This record gives sequence, C-alpha cells and structure tokens, in this order.
Amino acid sequence: MYPLSYSLNHDDGKPLLRQYVYHVGSFHYNWHKEIEIICVLSGSIEVCAGGKVYELSEDDLLLINSNIGHATLSRVVDSAILLLRIDPSFFEKAYPDFRHCHIHLCSRAETRNQHRFSELRRCMAVMLLSHFSDALISTFAFNSAMYTFAYILLQEFPPEQQTFAVYSDKEDERNVFEIIRSLEERYQEKITLQDIAKRWNYSSTYASQLFKEYVGISFYDYLTRIRLRQATRELSETEKRIVDIASDNGFQDLKSFNTKFREIFGRSPSDYRKTIDEEHIRYDATFKKVFINSDDTRVMQKLRMYAAASLSDDIQPVISRENTGKQEMKTAQITQELHQLAKRIEEISKEISDQS
Repeated sequence: MYPLSYSLNHDDGKPLLRQYVYHVGSFHYNWHKEIEIICVLSGSIEVCAGGKVYELSEDDLLLINSNIGHATLSRVVDSAILLLRIDPSFFEKAYPDFRHCHIHLCSRAETRNQHRFSELRRCMAVMLLSHFSDALISTFAFNSAMYTFAYILLQEFPPEQQTFAVYSDKEDERNVFEIIRSLEERYQEKITLQDIAKRWNYSSTYASQLFKEYVGISFYDYLTRIRLRQATRELSETEKRIVDIASDNGFQDLKSFNTKFREIFGRSPSDYRKTIDEEHIRYDATFKKVFINSDDTRVMQKLRMYAAASLSDDIQPVISRENTGKQEMKTAQITQELHQLAKRIEEISKEISDQS
C-alpha cells in the first residue's frame, strides 16, 4: 500500500509536475502559478474558479489556469478527485509565452464522453499508475502519457494569448515578492495600493502594472483572495459570528464581505456555512496531507479503467494534414505502437494492484 501522490522537478530542482488523489472537503481557497487539471473519480463537486461556479460529476474534467483563484467543495459524501499540476514552463517549447495564455477546458454531461476527454483521463491515469511500477517499460509509459497529454491538450484546446506589459528588472521582481510577504502578514489591516507604492518608491500606476505582471492578478484582487482564504477557514472550523470573521480578516464591513464572498463562491457566507457537515470536517482534517492510498479498491478500479481505454482515432496526428503517403504510413505505425503500449500499461496497472 502506498499514497497515490508523487512530484517531479526540473533539473534545477524547481517543481515541474505534481499528481495526487484525495477526498474533497469544504472550500480551501488558493491560487498558484501551475495550471491545474481536475478529474472527478467519484461523487460530485463544485469548483469556484475565476468568479465562476462549475458543477462537476464523475469523469468530468476541468482545467484551472495559472494564478486563477479556486476552491473545491464536495456536494456528496466521499467525493474523490485525481489532480494534476504542471508548471507552465513545460509548454513553452510550443508556446514561448505560455504563462500569458489561457486554456478553456471543462467537460459537461453532453461532452465528458468525447474522445478528447477520454484521452486526457487515460493519460492522467497512466502517468499515475506507471510512476509506481517497477517494470522497465514504465518510464516509457509515463513519458509517453505525459507528452501525449500535452499534445492533446494543446491540439484540442488551443491556448488563447492574454496581453500584458512585460517587465524584467530584477530589483522590481524582488520588490514584488517583498510586497506579497507584507500582504500575507498584514492582510487584517487597512492596506491601500498607494501605501504600498509609497513604501517601495513607486507611482501607484507603475506599482499596479508591476504587480499584475509578476503575480498575474491585480493588487486588490490578491489582497482580497488572502482575506477570503482565511475567512473560509474560519467559517468551516470555528463558530465565530460572521460579522466578526469579516472584521478580523480585513473586510471593511459585513456588507462588503457578503458581496465579495457571493461574487467568488456564488452564495452568502451564511449559506456556505450551512453546507458544512461532519463529512466535510472529517476530510478537512487531512486536506491534501494524507492522500488516498493504493488499497482503495474503487479508486484503483477507476484508474485502471481510464488507463485501459483504447487510443482514439479522432485525435489528429502530430504530422501535417497537408501531406499523405509516407506520413500516413508513419502515423499508422505510431498508432499501432501506442495501442501496444496501452495494452502493456493495462498489464502494469494490474501488476500494481496485485502488489498492493
């Protein structure tokens, strides 16, 4: 038995990829530079991301772009998700300015069984299962799945360019991270952009542009996210009055807290608090600290089912569609090899199950 979790780093030691399986509890609001792909293995969840609320059911997929604030909430008991985080730099060979791109990917009841979503689920499952296999071929299975995942993602869900000004001054970069540390320490206080700009000898306009360039969101949006992150924890974990939670976390008054909370989470703080039950609290206690293990029969069966799915003929080949002949022969050969690899992956996943 082992926890279904692993991480990989770049050659310089910085995080490249992380994947794990866990149970969903109540809202834990966060954001990060990695893109995040959620796959619902069981149950039903709500995801609040970028001011929108998504209702996801079993087998649904959702991609959350870099620096987009998000939180998940279990709608039924025992909801579990397979999560994959990837550093945007991984995609920069194909899209040099990928960190300023957005991808729109969200399956629904009428689309979740499309081949492109099935392929993404297959790749995610193969990556996880093959990572824990001792078979010599497992490294090739993992790499094949990882790059196939990247190809399908970019091919079927083309990134859209976002326009931002670009800054490269190292002192400015250091100052932005000092500002972030200051906000994490002082979020309960009254803080304005003008105060921050004056402290670091910037104009308010330049400080605003600089912050958005390096962080990906505005100064006030970031500050509000910190406050909401703390407030949602207190709503779930304490019996404090909502008006006190608002005041203690830097909101001007209860009305502004209610307005911002509803804008982000699609409900009032009091309505959210009513949804929290013993199951949410139980999973919150181990939130992303203790992952689902390989002895979870239902989860392992779902992962094996994903991994054994046949490769789709609907996914367009990597080579140019303008030519045929030798290219078609090469494509057929690659497809045959990938089918054989998929069969071998299924065998590997069974070996893993037997070992556990």
